[in-house]
This record gives sequence, C-alpha cells and structure tokens, in this order.
Amino acid sequence: MTNAPETPNQSDPTTRWFWIFAVGHLLLWTAVPFFTQANGPLDNVEMLNWGHEWQWGYPKHPPLPAWAAEAATYLPGGPVWSTYLLSQVCIVGCFWAAWRLGRETLSPSLAIAAVVVLEGSVYYNCTTPEFNNNIMAKVCWAMFILFAYYGIARNRIVDWGAAGVFLAAAILSKYDAALLLAAMLLFSFLHPRARACWRTPGPYVLTGVSLLLAAPHLWWLVTNDFTTLRYITSRSSKSPTWLSHLEHPFEFLGAQLGAIAVTLILATILLGWRWRIKSVDSATQFTRTYLACMVLGPLGLALAYSLITGAHLRSMWGASMFTFLGVLLFAWLEVRSDPALIRRTIYASAIAGFIFAAGLGMRNLVGDGLVTAPLRVDYPGEQLASQVEEIWNDRSEQPLENLGGDWWLAANINVYHPARPSISAEQDHDLPAWTEQDAWRTEGGIIVWETATADEDYETQIKAIYPHAEILQPLEFAWTKNQQRPPLRVGMAVVQPLTPIRTAELPTPAQHEH
Repeated sequence: MTNAPETPNQSDPTTRWFWIFAVGHLLLWTAVPFFTQANGPLDNVEMLNWGHEWQWGYPKHPPLPAWAAEAATYLPGGPVWSTYLLSQVCIVGCFWAAWRLGRETLSPSLAIAAVVVLEGSVYYNCTTPEFNNNIMAKVCWAMFILFAYYGIARNRIVDWGAAGVFLAAAILSKYDAALLLAAMLLFSFLHPRARACWRTPGPYVLTGVSLLLAAPHLWWLVTNDFTTLRYITSRSSKSPTWLSHLEHPFEFLGAQLGAIAVTLILATILLGWRWRIKSVDSATQFTRTYLACMVLGPLGLALAYSLITGAHLRSMWGASMFTFLGVLLFAWLEVRSDPALIRRTIYASAIAGFIFAAGLGMRNLVGDGLVTAPLRVDYPGEQLASQVEEIWNDRSEQPLENLGGDWWLAANINVYHPARPSISAEQDHDLPAWTEQDAWRTEGGIIVWETATADEDYETQIKAIYPHAEILQPLEFAWTKNQQRPPLRVGMAVVQPLTPIRTAELPTPAQHEH
C-alpha cells in the first residue's frame, strides 16, 4: 500500500504539529547546555576563536562553521549560548528538509513520524550542543539532498541553483561532502530519469554556482599548502597491517549502527520486527531509489574507501549521513499506518529525546565528580578572562590584542574577554598567520599556561624572547562544580607594548587536542 504524499498547506494540522515539535526541540536542546554547562565545550570555543579572525580557511577545516559561530555572537547575551542556539537551528533545518522530502512519498502524519524518530539518534540529540563542522555540514547535506531532488523532479533552475548553494556550503563546512557529491554523481549517471537531466541546464547551473562560491576557499587551500587536507590525512592514518582493511570499516559501520540504534528501535513501532519491502508505483519508486542512494551511498563509499586503503574513519564522520533515515525506512518498508501507532511512535520518540536531554544535563551537573580529568564544560573560563582583563587594564589603557601560551586557556580568554583578543599565530604555529609579525612589539599581550603541564624552564624561555616581560605569581581558580578538585593554577606573563622581540619561537607549554 502506498501512502500518498500531500503538499503542506495552512489548513493541514500536521504542519502545525511539525513546527511545535521543531521549536520544542530547539528550545529544549538550547536550554540544557545553557543551564548546565558553566563553560563552552571544546569545539564551540574553537569555532569562536577561528571565526573571530574571518579567514578563508583554518588549520583543520573549511571556514563556514567558524563564520557562522562568530556571526551568532552578535546576538545579545554572550557568545557561547549563541552557539548552542546555532546548533539547534542547524538540526531543525535537517528536520525541515526530511519533513519536506518525506511529504513527497509519505502521508503527512508518517512524514512527521519519519522526522521525530531522529530524536533517538545521538547525531540529533546529545552531540548537538557541541557546535562544530559536523553540525553545519549536516544541515548543508540535508538541504542539498532536498533541492537536488526538487531539481530532478521539477526541473526548475531555481532549485538547481539552491542545490549549488548548499553543495558549496557543504564543501565549505567539511570535506566529507566529497562522499555526498560522489553518491549524487553515481545516481545521476545510473538512473535514467536523473541521467536525462544532463541534457538540461540544471546540473551545469548547480556546478557553476557551487564552484563560484567555493573558489575562494579552494584558492586559500592551494596557497596554504593544503593544510586542511594534511590534517585529514593525519586523522585517518593508514595502518600497515592487513587486518586494518577489515577492522577499520567494520569498526566504522558498528559505530554508525550504534548511533542510529534507538531510531531503528523507535521505527519498529510502525514497521514491526519483520521488515518487508512494499510495492509502489513508478513515481514513488524514483523517490525512494533517490533516498536509498543519498542515505546509503555515502556510507557505502566511506566503507569502501576504508576497506581498500585500511584508513581509520572517525565515527563522527558519519554524522551527516542519516537525516533521511526515517523517510527511507517508511518509504521502502511496509508500514502499519494505524493512527494510534503513528501517535505512539511520535510520543515514544519525544520521550526518548527528553531522556537523552536529561542524561546530558545530569552528566554536566555531576559528571565532573566521576572522572579523573576535569570536563571542558567545567573550566573556569569566564573567571580567567575576567582576571586577565583586570590585570591588563591595570597596566595599559589600550585594549588587549594578543594572547599566547596554552591554547585552551588562551581560547577561553578569547571567548569570554570583552575585547576578544586574538591568539597569536606567531606563537601558536598550528595557526595560519592572521596577526602581524611584529604585533607583540607594537601591541603587547598576555601569555598564559597551566603550571602543572608547563616545562620547568618555561618562564626562562619567555624571558629569552621577551626580556621585559612581567612574570606574575601563578593564579588559582576553583573549578565551577567540583570544589574538592585541586584548583587550576595558571601562570601568566604580561608583555608590554614596544618590548624588544627576538626571532626565537616560544613553545606551547602543553599540547592540547583542539
């Protein structure tokens, strides 16, 4: 039995229910980290640091997520909370794309159920408060898949142009967009209806728009020695053993199944435990074949790459692949379309979302007392930035422009300090050069480091580079939740403007993964 698609309209009550769900998700998952995380997570802090510099590329990733994070700081109330909101706007964008494409092949109520079951996936709940390239790439993938479908189905130039915009946005978010593009190209060559589009202007409009928008970053990539590609290679290093060709793809596949396991369980309320493929008409067959290629194609290509090369794939590299999973399941398999079962699926999915939210909140509130190392979200970043502001204002009438030393400490100061000082690229050589070479001579700055991890002669090294630097007594900061933990001890050196500077490089006291 085919569930006839319907076009959303103002009189359709399911449209209202979709937006109630979407807004509820946005409010819940923005509020949980806002009220339970005292400090920004690692990736949010990193995105804010990068975005503040407005570069065409950054050491690890393309620039769009960092730009978006920085743009969100113009909202009132401080920069970190805006990244929580931005993450959920991206997730709601994914939900909207899945809902709209679901309406092409499912009944209105089933289309909502196909979206709400995503509440069971960690890619759409617990991992979302940490805004990063995966979050931005996820919504760009979803929008590209939706508008490319519209382009093929409706053959309107505006849809092809929109698909080109979102493909460029996906590339500017994360390079795993290559998997999405490869899957789309394979579908366009193999499916007769999609192949016919190559005789129309649409695909060439898509290509031109995406290349035009991505070109500045691609030029940056070439002129910066392909730094982001080298980072990706280091993160997916090949193992010399033959076993890795089997172990790594199966490990990645297992991680993806774990990430969507609860979604699959929620879907069984409508599908039952014995899944059966349903027969459909030719129009619906095209839509669900497209869905299968767009959901399973990138996953299959990633597994094939790992199988052939033995490369280790990070589990979160699958985060963008499953927005249309619920639509795929309900389009391909026999569904028990009882309204009571549909309501039960939606209620169960909503409850699952609340359980995940409560779990994250509890982790944030009491988790620091259960682990050896402090959680990033419990760092006293705001207190540190306030102390740095006071120390600098006592010594200079000029705003603080430069930070150096321990990246994580300096990054927190950047986020919470009202002047948003830059982390000097001349001291942290993992960063592209976005500060002037003589910035420390003309503007001065502050160097911070954790005394517990710094070299014993770190202060001597600072003096060798900045002879007139003022080395302060280490400052102590209590952790925001676990007051029983030994305090954070931070060393600090103030470099006044016009301090003679030598050519030696100041090493970072501790190498943090960031």
